[in-house]
Amino acid sequence: MSALPSLFEMNPLWRKGLRSRCRLKHMLSWGVIWITLATFVFLVVYTPMVEQQGASKADAAKAALPFVLVIQAVILMFFGTSAVASGISQERDEEFLDYVRMTPMSPTAKVIGYLFGLPAREYLLFALTLPLVAIIVLISGFSLLTLGHFYLVFFTSVLVYHLTALAVGMVSPKPRLASMTSMGLVMVLYFALPNLSRIGITFFEFLTIRPVFFGLLQQELPEALRARAEVNGIDTFRPVPFLEGTILPTLYTMMVQGFLIAVMFSIVHRKWRDQSKHLFSKAGALIVFCGVTIFTAASLWAVVAQDDAYNQLFSAFGRQLSSERIPQTFFFLLMTCFMIVSTAYLFLMCFITPSKSCTLAGHRQAQKLGHARIPLTSDAASSLPIALIMIAITLATGITIMSLAIRHGDYVASAPSTASMIAVVVLSVSIALFVQGAAESMGQRVFGVSVFLFWVIPFFAMVILFAAFEAFETGLYTAQPFPPISLGYSIAWMLETTAPPLSHLDGSRFLPPQDDMPLTPHNIVYAGTIGYALAAIVMQIMRFKRRHRLCTA
Repeated sequence: MSALPSLFEMNPLWRKGLRSRCRLKHMLSWGVIWITLATFVFLVVYTPMVEQQGASKADAAKAALPFVLVIQAVILMFFGTSAVASGISQERDEEFLDYVRMTPMSPTAKVIGYLFGLPAREYLLFALTLPLVAIIVLISGFSLLTLGHFYLVFFTSVLVYHLTALAVGMVSPKPRLASMTSMGLVMVLYFALPNLSRIGITFFEFLTIRPVFFGLLQQELPEALRARAEVNGIDTFRPVPFLEGTILPTLYTMMVQGFLIAVMFSIVHRKWRDQSKHLFSKAGALIVFCGVTIFTAASLWAVVAQDDAYNQLFSAFGRQLSSERIPQTFFFLLMTCFMIVSTAYLFLMCFITPSKSCTLAGHRQAQKLGHARIPLTSDAASSLPIALIMIAITLATGITIMSLAIRHGDYVASAPSTASMIAVVVLSVSIALFVQGAAESMGQRVFGVSVFLFWVIPFFAMVILFAAFEAFETGLYTAQPFPPISLGYSIAWMLETTAPPLSHLDGSRFLPPQDDMPLTPHNIVYAGTIGYALAAIVMQIMRFKRRHRLCTA
């Protein structure tokens, strides 16, 4: 017997899921509920259109199909995701996963077994609604190619959500909260992050079925309902701007969802091999960071390089922005890109930076094996080399995008000053090294609390100084430890423009004038840059002393 049939046909975790979650009494009760609900939704849309509005049966059936598909999505994406998260967390809480780890099955077979075994009931409930879809297709003549196209994206989206729930259930410190956490992540992935497409970051939108749902299905809807289905041009199934060209939406969806599926699968696979391992290996974290950077930068690049992408993005904000590309627009695009990449860097540093116990264990293991030092690829190795590579990737990406903007000449007429460029580079490197050093020298819990206080308290102080005392310059100096403020202010200076409401470079209307204390933007940038450079040096010294102490103990 080949390895493929043994993996997909003889998986005992599938049989366990079918036997435990698909008992006859449960399937009868849940099946009646969902079939009744789907049939009611179909009839409540179909019957009034035929009997009251005089629509044809084909048009009425086409209009009812999206509502049935939404019910199918609720079954698999929400109830199925909850079943995966609660199921894996319950078995982990009962220590059944430790028993499964001792079985001779491969980690891949175990992941696939739980991925399809835990939501077995939801898959069968989904299958029970397919006859109703078949009836609708027969009545309406709906394109089978379009429907198959939709279901391809539908099932990849289901895999994204189920793998997310499985990963959360495997890594959550409190297994009982895994279901709530996974559902929260699904809500963020489905409703919050896709809205970033409105500011140029399109790849989050394609983690969902929204583009294909509002695009491909819209092509088959009756003419009278098409305008109602459009959502400001954001959720249409259109060619996706990517770098200086476009990519077919289905291919782009497979790229984005395939990337996230691979990331989640690697997390679960590592946890199956050893629960104490980090979420990512050093190389895995670097690959994830490169993926996030590529997708983010490609979206921004397209807006900078293509008139069609720019007009499509800013058409909802008025003709003035679409007709003239102002530097403020580029500032917000660049800041969005920086914030997404910086957030990815922050989380990855937390995930791959070794704790005190991990460092000690790695050092002792290296001594037993006769190694002079901990291997760089080990979980116990310092995250500094990977951090330096990530910093280099970020700077190279930023310089490339700036060069592209200068070449096109739509946002900036000439190259920024050398002093402003050096300030941005030094500040970016200092913040990144500060984060890495703090994470390794403090530990995750202390790091989280300390960084929160170090970042948020100055921001709160700035808000109070602005609102209560109108001390704008003092507030900006105070807020420099908060990275979005310091980076935003330095990038605004580099672009030779204002960064409302953070700057007052040219008599801007966003802040009232202060004749007695004029703002000095260069000094504010220098203060933030020098301050973070010193903080980074201190943290790196603390990190070095801590590792030296642990490795010589």
